[in-house]
Amino acid sequence: MKLLWMCNVPTKRIELMQNTQQSTCVGGWLEGLSESLLADKDIELCYCYPEYKSQKLGHGKKDNFKYYAIPINYYQATVAMQEQCECGKIYRKILTDEKPDVIHFFGTEFLYTSYFIKIASEEGYKDRIVTSIQGLVSVYYDHYSAGLPDYIMRRKTLSEIKGKCSLIDNKKNYLHRGKYEQDALVASSNIIGRTTWDKACAHFIAPESRYYFCNENLRSVFYDGSQWEYEKCNKYQIAISQAGYPIKGLHKVIEAVALLCNEFPDIKVKVGGANIFGGNWIKGNSYGIYIRQLLKKYNLQDQFEFEGFLSAEKMKRLLLESNVFVCPSSIENSPNSLGEAMLLRVPCVASDVGGIADMLTHNDEGFLYPFDDSYKMAFYIRKTFLEIEDTKRRAECGRKHAVITHDRKKNAETLIEIYHKICMNGSIC
Repeated sequence: MKLLWMCNVPTKRIELMQNTQQSTCVGGWLEGLSESLLADKDIELCYCYPEYKSQKLGHGKKDNFKYYAIPINYYQATVAMQEQCECGKIYRKILTDEKPDVIHFFGTEFLYTSYFIKIASEEGYKDRIVTSIQGLVSVYYDHYSAGLPDYIMRRKTLSEIKGKCSLIDNKKNYLHRGKYEQDALVASSNIIGRTTWDKACAHFIAPESRYYFCNENLRSVFYDGSQWEYEKCNKYQIAISQAGYPIKGLHKVIEAVALLCNEFPDIKVKVGGANIFGGNWIKGNSYGIYIRQLLKKYNLQDQFEFEGFLSAEKMKRLLLESNVFVCPSSIENSPNSLGEAMLLRVPCVASDVGGIADMLTHNDEGFLYPFDDSYKMAFYIRKTFLEIEDTKRRAECGRKHAVITHDRKKNAETLIEIYHKICMNGSIC
């Protein structure tokens, strides 16, 4: 079976073939899934991704894997502009040369996805197109503000004014990209999801499309058997995977920690990602300034630390050394960070939004709380800190759930089954 994937980032395999240093911290799950598929020598995978830094089509081949680095200008925001740079000709040539059995799209919110789907449909592949749902920015738009006061959303630093990248600009961008996303899903005869939430969204966005269920694989280092141990963790340390924009809910974590700091004066929050505390009204970002103001208000400046962008190995280390992982987002589908923590047997507390309840069972495997209720988040973090034996039990139950959800072999087999069904529906196998 010959597969063509259109993704938004290259994998480590591609960067090794190009002899370039891996520079991205995203898309690690694509690496794991593609490697699982490539273990089947009956699979040929042609992996396409946008290359913003080149004007020439890049390509390479090794064994049953081939890639195309497609030159795309990120700022060419209309189909007409992409047609001018001959993206359509490139897409058609790839389809003509490769003749894939199934075309699988990841990253629905980008113009190049909906445009490629349009070209593929014109070339006779309509019934053999499948699109995977990661998140859904068209739905995330309604959750972007994440409970922030309206005046905070409308504040802008000088650099945000110049770059048109303020909170309100970014929220509008979700709405803009959401139109591409909905176009892509409606034009896809087949959709792959993994939660009740994304199935519900897919039904109302693209009711004519077939929906298939397939869980995701995680980054490889989380399958090496490492497991969290209470005796070895830093007591009262909270781990958060990222917090660079409102959806990720850092402001709610600050409110929760403010309720806990008197009882737990040694409490620490380690946050993956760049330090947004710094900056000012000239060079900073308004969300970072708001976070700094909250920390000052509650006198918590010393309790929060940004760890920088973390590799998979460093993220694993942070999780294993922490007392609890918190996923405080205002919306998620099924966050891989939560799956990674659960797979490591790390105690977890998460907001009950989107598809998270499909990943973690409240009270049995960890705790879920309403996103807006920071006092409930604080309550469950406190229980995790104090109820040591129950915490160990819940964490082990969470690990067992994650082992099933993120079973690499099973998920790869399920995906191949889906591909065969699409082939049969497309009348080519």
